[in-house]
Amino acid sequence: MTAKTLSQKLFEKGKVFTVSNGLSTLRLFGGFYLYTVTINHQVWLAIIVTLILTVTDFLDGYFARRFNQVSELGKVLDPLADKIAIALGMIALYQGYGLPFWIVALIIGRDIVIVLGSLLLMSRLPYVTPSAMPGKIAVTIIALLFLVFLLGIKPLQLPLLILTLLGILVSSGFYAYRFFKKLSTNHTESDAL
Repeated sequence: MTAKTLSQKLFEKGKVFTVSNGLSTLRLFGGFYLYTVTINHQVWLAIIVTLILTVTDFLDGYFARRFNQVSELGKVLDPLADKIAIALGMIALYQGYGLPFWIVALIIGRDIVIVLGSLLLMSRLPYVTPSAMPGKIAVTIIALLFLVFLLGIKPLQLPLLILTLLGILVSSGFYAYRFFKKLSTNHTESDAL
C-alpha cells in the first residue's frame, strides 16, 4: 500500500472532523498535561485529568457507533491516544512515585509492539483493525494502577501490579493471535488471487 492510499484510507471524506475523533485528539494532548500535573505532584488535578481521559476513551467509541462516525482515522487515533497518555502517566509515576521500572517497560514495550504490528497490518489490509476488549480491559487496569500509585495506597500496589501484569499478558496474547491470524488470512487471500 502506498502512502497516498494509506492517507486516503485514514482521511476518508466526512469522517475526519467527528465528535469521536475530537475526543481522541483531546485525549492525545491530555496525556501531555497528565504528565505535567503528575510529575509536579498535583495529585487531585492528575486524578481529575485521568478521569476525564478515561471517560473520553469510552465516549469516543460510543459516539462513533451512535452517530455512524466510525472511521479508519478514529481506529488509529483512539488507541494511539491511549498509548501516549498511558506511557506519559507511567513515566511520571516511575520518576516521582516509586512505580517499578519493569512494569513501565512492559507497558510501553507492549504498546510499541502493538503499534508496529498495527502499522504492518495497515499496509497489508484494506481496513484498520480496531482495538479489542482485552486491550480496553488492560487499559482500565492500568488506569487503576496509576490511581493507586498516585494516591500512595500501598496495600493495593502489589495486587494491582500483578493484575496489570496479567492484563498485559492476556491482551498481548490476544493481539498476537489476532495479528498472525489476520496476516495468514490476508496471505492466503493474496495467494488465491
